[in-house]
Amino acid sequence: MLQSAPLSRAEGKQRSRQKLLTATINSIAKRGFADTTLARVAEGAGLSRGIVNFHFRSKDALFLEALKFLSREYQAVWARAFDEAGPSAAEKLEAVLMVDFEPPISSRNRIAAWFAFYGEAKSRPTYMATCTERDDVLYDALGEFCRTIIEDGGYRNLEPERVAEGLSAMADGLWLDLLISPHNSDLEKSKKTIGTFLRTLFPKHFPIAKPIAKPIGKSIGKCADD
Repeated sequence: MLQSAPLSRAEGKQRSRQKLLTATINSIAKRGFADTTLARVAEGAGLSRGIVNFHFRSKDALFLEALKFLSREYQAVWARAFDEAGPSAAEKLEAVLMVDFEPPISSRNRIAAWFAFYGEAKSRPTYMATCTERDDVLYDALGEFCRTIIEDGGYRNLEPERVAEGLSAMADGLWLDLLISPHNSDLEKSKKTIGTFLRTLFPKHFPIAKPIAKPIGKSIGKCADD
């Protein structure tokens, strides 16, 4: 049997870093910020405390990098959904709204960690900056999609910005429901809810229920849940 080639030093460092980010996200999701310590992160990653200190100078630095990883991951999956969707604004709107319910974004630990960071963002400017950067890009795109659809369909009673805010809030609410309802892990149900509202808002562009799209491909990075 062929053995895999040994990792280079750079590859080894990157793998260790990813393990630490995974362990941090999972610990924040399960224990919260106060009970997530460097020792627990090291244990969750299967690495020594010294490795944690080698990669991150402090717990705050580790937490911030975990948030940045979540943001990069989300934006990468979102961008791929945008690129793989059809050319129309309606197709792209539907595709990017479904991102919240695709792996790895839809995992319970990812969702719990996102809500934890948003809860801390008000008192931590560095968290707020990262969260706001992500949100601004998404809201602007949703608003533009809605504006194009409204103009094309003659939906004169709808305001693009308000519709975009409503759709975003609905997606967040469905996310929260997935998190706080222990027995609710039905991602297809969440997607159908989004589809129902799109058909109600824009009947000319979403006239009938369509089969739910398959997952958008593979996960970004290797920060999978334990």
